[in-house]
Amino acid sequence: MKRKWVGLGLTALMVSSLSSPAAVLASESFDLTIMHLNDHHSHLESQTYDVSLDYDDAQEGEKVRLELGGMSYISSLINEYKNDHSLYLQSGEVNGTLYFSLYKGETDIKVLNALQPDAYMVGNHEFDEGDQRLADLYDMATFPVLSGNIKPTEKSPLYGKLDKPYMIKEVNGEKVAIIGVVKIEKTKESSLVSDDVDFINEIEFVKSAVEDVKEQGINKILVLSHLGYDFDQVLAAETNDIDLIIGGDTHNLLDSSGEMKDLGLPVTGEYPTVVKNADGKDTYIVQAWEYAKVLGKIDLTFDEQGEVISAAGKPIAPVNGPYQINVDSKWVDADETAVANIKAAIAKSNVLVEGNTNPVVEEIIAPYKEAVEAEMATVIGTVKETLTNERVPKPFTDVKDANGSFAAQVVADSFLYGLPHADLAIQNAGGVRSTFLQGSFTMADAYTMLPFSNTVTTLKLTGEEVSNVLDEAIRYSQGITQSTGAFPYASHLRYDVYLNAGDDVKSVYNVEVKDRETGEWSPIDLDKTYIVATNSFTALGKDGYVTFEKAVQRDPGVKEETHIEYAVPLVELFTKYLNGGELVKPSADSYSIKSVKEWQSEQTEGSEGSESTEAPAGESSETTEEVKTYTVVKGDTLYSIAKKTLNNGMLWKQIYELNKDTIKNPSFIYPGQVIVLP
Repeated sequence: MKRKWVGLGLTALMVSSLSSPAAVLASESFDLTIMHLNDHHSHLESQTYDVSLDYDDAQEGEKVRLELGGMSYISSLINEYKNDHSLYLQSGEVNGTLYFSLYKGETDIKVLNALQPDAYMVGNHEFDEGDQRLADLYDMATFPVLSGNIKPTEKSPLYGKLDKPYMIKEVNGEKVAIIGVVKIEKTKESSLVSDDVDFINEIEFVKSAVEDVKEQGINKILVLSHLGYDFDQVLAAETNDIDLIIGGDTHNLLDSSGEMKDLGLPVTGEYPTVVKNADGKDTYIVQAWEYAKVLGKIDLTFDEQGEVISAAGKPIAPVNGPYQINVDSKWVDADETAVANIKAAIAKSNVLVEGNTNPVVEEIIAPYKEAVEAEMATVIGTVKETLTNERVPKPFTDVKDANGSFAAQVVADSFLYGLPHADLAIQNAGGVRSTFLQGSFTMADAYTMLPFSNTVTTLKLTGEEVSNVLDEAIRYSQGITQSTGAFPYASHLRYDVYLNAGDDVKSVYNVEVKDRETGEWSPIDLDKTYIVATNSFTALGKDGYVTFEKAVQRDPGVKEETHIEYAVPLVELFTKYLNGGELVKPSADSYSIKSVKEWQSEQTEGSEGSESTEAPAGESSETTEEVKTYTVVKGDTLYSIAKKTLNNGMLWKQIYELNKDTIKNPSFIYPGQVIVLP
């Protein structure tokens, strides 16, 4: 009988472990090597990247520009490390470059067919072209695709295709379970998945799947996750019997050697990260950055009882030339001596290797690459200085320290050039997939920057609704979903920002609008109606932009589809509107973020030196400790509440312990529920 997947646990363990042949203790330890990749986002080729590499004794912290990663190099590494006790696992996603914009995942699947993952777990972006396109890609795949907690209904073209919640893989005579799981909220809000696809609660699904595979006598359990680094840690802490979580979604580079950090790469945690599970045992977590830049490789050793007794590994970055060095603030080709020194430094590194191409993968990509290059090689302008694409800005108060996604700001600006009737524009940072690099800007750069199949949309909103949607997007960009791409940037609109703001205060304040005719800034009029340009994705209310959706539900007439393709305004910005086609950094006066402060630190600063107040008349002046509470809102988790109120998401357990009488399961809280805070 086919097992029904429900939100609660599966059938209890019915057979004694001693009666199951698969559960008989192995006579020896068992070694398992896991190679893993995540979030390649259609980055099939190597990417130009600058690293700090000590190749010259006369310098310190010298920079080298080289080619990093790419599926050809990655596949060669996989082939090199593959053996009879290894697995190669991949956590999605596709979409992010011209290869997807033009071929909608076809090239990706053909490359993955060559790599032959032992298991692939889809991510939220696999749904970017809707259910039918994902069904088409599924049919092209010759490797196992896990559905995890995704449950297509009979109405979806994915029904009968995404039907493998987990798989059992035999490795060197031992059975290993691989359970897939994807983040529900982000998939629903940050893709075009249809309402014909249902989902099972992430943590409850994994618990059920773990019990199911244990019933089969399997004691080596892996989770191929697309939940994100923080959520993976929560999953590890709330479950038992998971040996390793292979993560994705949040693009974390993990490394314990210190070498990746020394190279100037953005390390955010240990490899592997270790979390105590509900039984107090270790669960290991790994992730391999992004865009096929590195291959993760971890070696596990299990004892006779199936317990992990050793877990060690690292991310490995394949690199190669052409190598360039910085001389007098200009990049020049490295000479023969410098190249020899660079190669020697790479050879000494524990995390860098010289990349070798894979002819099979090269041959797959070649015809697509030729077509892409022919169409997109045209130079349409120049960028005066590199403009960053850091999604969530860091705190600053002085405009000279302004940071964040200047790239998203430019995209928002481009919308208004072609829409003279619009008053302002709002762009989510995640909808912009690269930086504006100094130098020539091509058609390919524009489509790589804006690869999604979006169009430009306008909405008629009140000033209050504009303020609300900014607040929603900023809040959504934080918390356990880590949907940092939701953070809003704007044109002809600017505002001060509080990060991690309390529920009783707006994340944005001092909101101003620039008049298109006079160029003057003035406070937003909460009652006035503004025409807001945005992309069609956020116009649907996706990425936390709930007020957009509510406005359309209230009156469908407020929404107008321009049918202008997403990248067209950016192309026209260079070809029609910029003086000489040269893009310069947005001025401090026009940049949408005026300042950024952490709400909790702001409150602490504001309370310093404050005087105590007298008790109200009729009340005792004897003080008792005030009970702090929090009212749950939609999208909250205990992790996000802990991060928001205690400035540390990992303190969610303290909240749970205080509220065990009312919170029976830490994964299930509901809007309106009042919880006590430490």
